[in-house]
Amino acid sequence: MWDIFLAVGIGFLIGYKGFLKEKGIKLNSKLQTVWLMLLIFCMGVSIGRNGDIVKNLPLLGGKAILFAIITALCSVLVVYILSNLFLEKEGGK
Repeated sequence: MWDIFLAVGIGFLIGYKGFLKEKGIKLNSKLQTVWLMLLIFCMGVSIGRNGDIVKNLPLLGGKAILFAIITALCSVLVVYILSNLFLEKEGGK
């Protein structure tokens, strides 16, 4: 678990100190997309191989949709609130 915190901390410091130039930022963005797709693929393989999950998919599907909708709505709400608190308005000062 500490290796995850260490990786995030190092990434934060690299981003905060501005060690990546524009080309590095674009490459980082593409790598994030590739690794995210690989992670989602691996999760799909794990779910597909788990017989219990596949058998209970109709029951789990409804709960999953509910959790996904609630999570998305709460995320949008939090971003909206934080944006209004911390970001400057366009056309203003």
